[in-house]
Amino acid sequence: MVLWGCTEKQLISDETIRIGVIGDNLEQFEYSNVTYESLKVEELLTNDELKTKYNFLMISNEHFNTVSDSDYISRFDSIQMPILFVDSTKGWMPFISPLNMQMPKLYNEYNDEPFKKSIVSTYELSGVFSGVSFQYATDEKLSQEEFEELATFISDNKLAKVES
Repeated sequence: MVLWGCTEKQLISDETIRIGVIGDNLEQFEYSNVTYESLKVEELLTNDELKTKYNFLMISNEHFNTVSDSDYISRFDSIQMPILFVDSTKGWMPFISPLNMQMPKLYNEYNDEPFKKSIVSTYELSGVFSGVSFQYATDEKLSQEEFEELATFISDNKLAKVES
């Protein structure tokens, strides 16, 4: 007797994981327990339910200049939820409050690095990077394995609490 079965791949656990997505060019890896919801970049400033509705947010590089603006950084500091910035060529510095007035203000003002990073920032302390990142060649994209490790970091650190 031969049994054939197919198990659906889950991310982290059996629980449903809700991800708010800002940007059109992000790969949405398929898992049976993950739902992605498209958001407009402006909603980051106006939606008061982000932290209770989503386990984390994913932002594509097409919006990095906008979300590196001080209004967005202040908002990220205040809601203190994990945010995954996908495919940054300028590291994590554009996504925290400037430490001094001489620092660049927007993403496009920072120098390119010789690689790309996908970064999870937790915004636990204003002006300080707290999180984790993966680095890869500039011609590559965030892999599914790296995505899973970043999501596991969020889960293991119990940073993502969503109300049912």
